[in-house]
Amino acid sequence: MEGESSPQKIFYWSPVGAVLSTEKEAATEALPSTVEVAVIGGGAVGTSLTYHLARLGNPSVVMLEKSELTAGSTWHAAGLAALYHPGINMKRIHYDSINLFAALQLDTGRVGILLQDLGFHRPGSIRLASDPIRMDEFRYQMQRQGWNKAPQKLITVDEIKQQVPFINLDKVLGGLYNPADGHIDPYSLTMAMASEAKRYGARIFQGTVVQGLSRDHRDGRWLVETSRGPVRAKHVVNCAGFWAHEVNALAGVDLPLVPIHHQYFITSSIPEVKNLKKEIPVLRHLEGGFYMRQERDGLLIGPYEHQDKMKICDDWVTDRVPPGFGKELFNPDLDRLTEHIESAMELVPALRNAEIRTTVSGPITYTADSLPCIGPMPRFPNYWVAVGFAYGIIHSGGAGRYLAEWMTKGEPPYDLIETDPGRFGKWATRSYLFTKSKETYGMNNSFTFPKEERWAGRPTERTSGIHDLLVERGAEMGFHAGWEQPAWFSRPGDVAGYQPSFRRSNWFEPMKRECRSVLDNVGVIDLTPFAKLEVTGKGASRFLDKLLANKLPAVNSINISHMLTPRGRVYAEVTVTRVEENRYLIITGSGSELHDLRQGCYE
Repeated sequence: MEGESSPQKIFYWSPVGAVLSTEKEAATEALPSTVEVAVIGGGAVGTSLTYHLARLGNPSVVMLEKSELTAGSTWHAAGLAALYHPGINMKRIHYDSINLFAALQLDTGRVGILLQDLGFHRPGSIRLASDPIRMDEFRYQMQRQGWNKAPQKLITVDEIKQQVPFINLDKVLGGLYNPADGHIDPYSLTMAMASEAKRYGARIFQGTVVQGLSRDHRDGRWLVETSRGPVRAKHVVNCAGFWAHEVNALAGVDLPLVPIHHQYFITSSIPEVKNLKKEIPVLRHLEGGFYMRQERDGLLIGPYEHQDKMKICDDWVTDRVPPGFGKELFNPDLDRLTEHIESAMELVPALRNAEIRTTVSGPITYTADSLPCIGPMPRFPNYWVAVGFAYGIIHSGGAGRYLAEWMTKGEPPYDLIETDPGRFGKWATRSYLFTKSKETYGMNNSFTFPKEERWAGRPTERTSGIHDLLVERGAEMGFHAGWEQPAWFSRPGDVAGYQPSFRRSNWFEPMKRECRSVLDNVGVIDLTPFAKLEVTGKGASRFLDKLLANKLPAVNSINISHMLTPRGRVYAEVTVTRVEENRYLIITGSGSELHDLRQGCYE
């Protein structure tokens, strides 16, 4: 009808042929009254979780998307897919994502009717080093290669030149090469996972706004109020991206999440790129603070501005996301990227003759430490989160699989405590969040040292009563779950202060001295930051004997034990003191209180 906009048509690949969905058609489908799992959010992470839950045989899974699939951060993502991660555990998430992308890409090639290619390119990636310390970091990562299934190797300047012939390597010392890396089209990826989820029985409802969340204490189910009507769910999972804060608020949950402006730009055609016989690897110029990949016969460049220049959407946290914001972008601000553009032109001189064809400036969501929150929310039974993904595309496949297996089998498939939602407490205030997220984003390409300390937002309210005395006695403080804890003690003549290194740092000899002193004499430690749990009552011994691997200590004795999962896996390490026959004091790490308490509650 003239003057009336037609419903948007969404095409996506399906293993059984072409599927056509429209907003009007979707609105006619009724929500089921009761489901096993309600996934809130239809970005890459939510769609991956829905797919994996359905694939594992969960009987009734629905996804509720307020707008349309990929709306939010997914649709405008650069789509980088890297196996590399500086942390050991998070590498598994990347590994599972890459394997899923490859499997979906292979499946699309078998389909007779293909409306949309998955767009998974695997030219590899090279992390460039222009600083001797960066080369030390690469060597350090190579030493950890045994933990990582992903192939990687150090390469020389000449080897870099062979793969990227138009690059200026005057300041480059070497590279860390991951041959299986690449990039993927986020839209096509999401649509492929959605199609597979539906094939396994999941139902996807677009244009469905979640308006209320409350738990019925009679049967433990969640009542999910939506614009399409209510649905009762045994489990609710918040995968709502930069809307996650608002969804959490409906349930009374609070997590430190803030959207951040991230920009990248795409150049016009560059002859040196157009004349290539094969696609160049994705480049990460770490000292320059940007990533670069080939986009057709031009280049896509994404900088990470310094914390003094980057922007956060703090008003989206203190107020709300602007109504209707879904597939919109911010106005570009290239002035913030000037130093990165200059660095890119130095690395690739051909950029000086190119034009910026497109600039994308959109929101991505950060936590205070840049790691996502994946798992059950403490004190909110059957309320799960998969939020705060600063790198949502590469995390999507692995995170969806990880959480789906946890929800289906009753325990996580492997240790990923660094993403536990319980790691943040009331100490992680909004002021801390805003300050820390700026530091985290601005230091995205900084060196990742062992025992690294970062200083923004410190100290929090969590300081021991003898904190000042410890500092006076030479304590060099470390940060653990909001607490300031002594990392080591300096004496006159020592090189004091935080001086990190991939080699022996200034704390090596003082810590050696401290260990020797405790071994030969005695040491005193301030246990204020450590979590303490008391287990008491007639069934205390029987309860702990089932939960812990070691024999329980005798009265007035202490030992170390491992807390086990129901399937016999190591869940945590704790110190057990038997105060009385049926009274125990359990001491665990400062950031592990809610994590360890959750396992005890399961028992």
